Amino acid sequence: MSSAVIGINLGHSYSSIACINQHGRADVIANEDGERQLATRIAFNGDQVYIGQQATPQLVRNAPNVVDRFVGLLGRKYSELSAAELERVSAPVVDVDGTPSFRVQIDGAEQTLSAHAVAVRFLAALFGTAKDFLSGVPIAGAVLAVPLAFSAAQSAALKEAAQEAGIIVLQLLPAPSAALVGYGLTAPGPRGALPTSPEGDESGALAEYAPGRILDRTIAVVDVGGGSTTATLVAARAGLYTLLASAKAPVGGRAIDDALIAFFAKEFTKKTKISIGKEDKRAWAKLRNEAENTKKALSASAGAQQCSVESLAEGMDFSGSINRVRLDMLAAPTYDGVVSCLKEALASAGLEAAHVDEVILAGGTARLPGVSERLGFLFPEEGGASITASIDSSELLARGCAVEAQVIAALPADSAQRKHIDSLPAAPPAEASELKTRTTARPFGLVVPAEKSNRAAINGQLFVTLLAAHTPLPARRAFTLTAPAAGGKALLSFAEGTPDVGVEVLDAPEPDPEDEDDEPEAPEEIRTARVKADDKRVAEIALDTQKGASVLVSIEAAADGSLTIKAEVEGSDASELVQLPAPKA
Repeated sequence: MSSAVIGINLGHSYSSIACINQHGRADVIANEDGERQLATRIAFNGDQVYIGQQATPQLVRNAPNVVDRFVGLLGRKYSELSAAELERVSAPVVDVDGTPSFRVQIDGAEQTLSAHAVAVRFLAALFGTAKDFLSGVPIAGAVLAVPLAFSAAQSAALKEAAQEAGIIVLQLLPAPSAALVGYGLTAPGPRGALPTSPEGDESGALAEYAPGRILDRTIAVVDVGGGSTTATLVAARAGLYTLLASAKAPVGGRAIDDALIAFFAKEFTKKTKISIGKEDKRAWAKLRNEAENTKKALSASAGAQQCSVESLAEGMDFSGSINRVRLDMLAAPTYDGVVSCLKEALASAGLEAAHVDEVILAGGTARLPGVSERLGFLFPEEGGASITASIDSSELLARGCAVEAQVIAALPADSAQRKHIDSLPAAPPAEASELKTRTTARPFGLVVPAEKSNRAAINGQLFVTLLAAHTPLPARRAFTLTAPAAGGKALLSFAEGTPDVGVEVLDAPEPDPEDEDDEPEAPEEIRTARVKADDKRVAEIALDTQKGASVLVSIEAAADGSLTIKAEVEGSDASELVQLPAPKA
C-alpha cells in the first residue's frame, strides 16, 4: 500500500476513525487500548495529558482540568452560547475576547485554551492513532463528517483545526451523507438497478432489495448522539440525493444517563439510608461514569447488567442491577423525543411516515434497541419501510467518510470531478451554490386501471411513478412494460400527480368470550403512500402490439424541465415520440 486515506467522525461525545482494509471495506480503527469509540475529551494532570477514555476517570478527581463538549463551540462567539452549553461539571467555558475558551492547569501553570486549540490537540491525537494503526503508511488525506446544523463559520473552523493538526482535508461530508455512503446507497447498479441491500444474511453476505423497491425513494437518517438528535429526510434519485428537510432536538444519550443516575442514586439511598448531596461532585462523577458503562452493556445484551461503584458516598460501596425493560422505561422520554424530532422533519417536508421507504440509524445512542423499537411504531411493517441498522450506528459516520475518502483519492487530480470537490466551500449544503440544481416539482407517471383492492389505487386508477418529484435535472429513466395479453392496441396515458396517503381501517378482531382478561383491541389503521393523478393527461400514446410483446418506455427530462417520451414495441418498428415543453416559470 503506497498511501492510505481515512474517515473521521469528530462527535460531540465520542469520536471514531476508519480506514479501508485489504478487502476494500471500511473498518473502524482501535487505539492502543483497543477502543473504537474514543471519548471526545482531554484531561490535564500535572505534566500528563490524557486523551479519550483515559481522560474520563479524571472527571472524578480532577474535573476542573477536563475539557469536553468543545466541538460545538468551534467557529462561534462566546455570546452565542446558551446557558445549557455553559453548564458543565468539567472545565468551565470562559470568555476570552469573545472566544469560547477553557482555563486549566497544565504542569503547574494556569493556561487558557480556546475551543480551536483543544480541537487541534484532539484531532492530532486521532491522526496519531491512525498513523500508528497504519504502521507508517503515509496518509494521503481524510474526509471529516460535519453536523448538518453547522454554520459556514463552524465548518470552516473544523476544517482549519484539522489542517492545523496535520490532516490533509479532502472533504467535509455532511453527517447524513456520510451515513448514506456508509451503507453504499449512493451507487446505483447497472441499468439503474438498486444497490445491494445493506441488510444481509447471518453470514454477512449482502442481500438484494425486496421486489417492488425502487431506486427513487425517500430515506430518513436519524442520528441520535449524546446531546442531540438530528432527523434528516433526503430524496434518493438514481444515486443523487436532495435534502428535503431536517430537524434537531436536544435529546440524546446524556438524558438517558441522567435518568439512570437518578435511578441508581435512589437505589443507593434505599440500601444505605445515605443521600448523595448535590455538592458531592465526586460521587456524582463516579456514578455517571458507571451508569454510562451500564447503558452501553444493556445496548449489547438483553440480560440484566450490574452497576458497581466503590466508595460512592461516605465510604459506602454501591452495587445495583437493571434490565432492559427498566432502562426503556427510564429512556422513554428520550425515545419520544427522537420520534417527535423525526415527525417534525416529516412535517417540514410535507410528508407522512408512509412516504418514507427506508430509515437509517446513526449515532451511539441509536445502538439502544429501544430507539428502533419505538421508531417501529411510526413505521409498521405493512407500510413497507425498513429500519436499517446492520452497521454499528456508532461507527457508521466514520466508515462512510472513509469510503468517500477512497472515492476522492481514486480520482485523477486534474479530473473535473476532483476539481469540483476541491472547489466546494466549507458551508452547509443549503448555502453551497455549487450543490444547487433544478429538480422536478411533481411526480410524473403512467395512469393505469386498477382493482379497488389495490391500496395505492384512487378511484380505480393507479399512478405508476416514472419520474419522481425532487429528481435532479437533467434525468433519464427507462422502463419495460408488458403488452396486453391478447395483443392489439396499447394505450399509454401520462399525467402529473399529487402525493397522497390512503387510509384503510381494519376491524378489530372479536375478543375471546372465554377469556375474561382479553381486552378489546383497537381497529388497525393501514396508511399507504400513493399518488393522485391530475384529471388532465399531459400525453397519450397508442401502439400496435403483438401478444406477449414488451413495450420500452424512456423519459428524458432536460435541464429546463422539458420532457421527451419515447415508446417502442420491442422487436418491431412500432414507436412513438412525444415532446413536452418546459413548464412556464
